[in-house]
Amino acid sequence: MACDDCVSRRAFLATSALAVVAAATGCGNGQIGPDAVAGLGNGTLTIKVGDFPDLAVTGTLVSVSNVVAAKRTDTAAFAAYSMVCTHQGCLTSLQSNSFFCPCHGSMFDSGGRVTRGPATTALPQFATSYDAVSDQLTIG
Repeated sequence: MACDDCVSRRAFLATSALAVVAAATGCGNGQIGPDAVAGLGNGTLTIKVGDFPDLAVTGTLVSVSNVVAAKRTDTAAFAAYSMVCTHQGCLTSLQSNSFFCPCHGSMFDSGGRVTRGPATTALPQFATSYDAVSDQLTIG
């Protein structure tokens, strides 16, 4: 069957490949999955520590938002980490006081350091400040 306006298979595939590349590079920040910084809204996240009872225990990781975990490191000091896996951007979960990525099995200790790959980079750590009077922890 002849067609004067038909596109050849080769032309269709070439155009489709270009469209995929343009969509992948032109949309978002190139990261697959959630964006930890976006989870901080305007770049900071403020929580009331008392709303998270497990933060009373030094060294216990607690999910304080959908993409941020925090732990108490001293009486008035805290550490906070992105829960977004550095391998391919999947959201990790907290298991046995460590981070576990369900997508490819990467694991990170309670300090965000890689303990099992395929990830090779530690989880990003956020700056924190704590106001004991108001019991407010600011992350980011």
